[in-house]
Amino acid sequence: MKTRTVKCSFRNSRGYTLDARLDLPSHYDTLIAPGSDTGNDEDNNISAFVIFCHCFTCSKETITTFRLSRLLAEKGYGILRFDFTGLGKSEGDFASTTFSTTQDDLRCAIRFLSEDYQAPAFLMGHSLGGTTALSIANDYDFIRGVVTVASPSEPNHVLHHFGHALTLLEQGIPASFNVAGTYFDIEPEFIEDVRTFEMQTVLSSLDKPVLIFNIENDALVDEDNALEIQRWVKGEASLIDITASDHLLSGRDKTEIVARDIIRWIEEVV
Repeated sequence: MKTRTVKCSFRNSRGYTLDARLDLPSHYDTLIAPGSDTGNDEDNNISAFVIFCHCFTCSKETITTFRLSRLLAEKGYGILRFDFTGLGKSEGDFASTTFSTTQDDLRCAIRFLSEDYQAPAFLMGHSLGGTTALSIANDYDFIRGVVTVASPSEPNHVLHHFGHALTLLEQGIPASFNVAGTYFDIEPEFIEDVRTFEMQTVLSSLDKPVLIFNIENDALVDEDNALEIQRWVKGEASLIDITASDHLLSGRDKTEIVARDIIRWIEEVV
């Protein structure tokens, strides 16, 4: 099954326009509303709509997000991927973002998909994107489950990127940090926000299925994070180890394995 991609955008609650892409099976007609009397519902069927959250300082075009979204669309799913505020082609200043604003961006993505297409049944995320997805999943009855790929158990895990900038931020001084050769400005409010978020408390009430992918020997997010998520989640949590890969699932063969496991899991949940 081939796919097609719809260019779209939506506003977050702070007035910024966030750039997005909706990856769909090629047969799906976006002009036909689900359940309408127009057209053939069977031909226009989507197995489920999913929102995919990219990693910290990444974008919707990062290889992990892009490949997994397209692979799931090939199998009949509708995947919304978008750029968080100040990243990719989205408006806003990344320096002023926090974990709370990231949560807000995801909530606005959920509202957009629900109003313009269909409510998402699943949330997915890579790295901090998975942590973000976990943090709000319990707020929506229509969310059936969450998938995380190489995700930290706590949002403050990303502070390891900050290096010497952390010292300045802790003194209330704006600073910049380096990720893969690119410098990002950040405000002190970011570290205050991630350090006060109680992820264990949130997950202890998350009574929904969660699929956790741990990448063995991941240089950025170690196995303890996956094990903590599995232990903290109130609902059924399944953990799958991916060997001989890296944080970004750079090898296409590994991405295809993860996509197959996700589809198998979704089919069991549904």
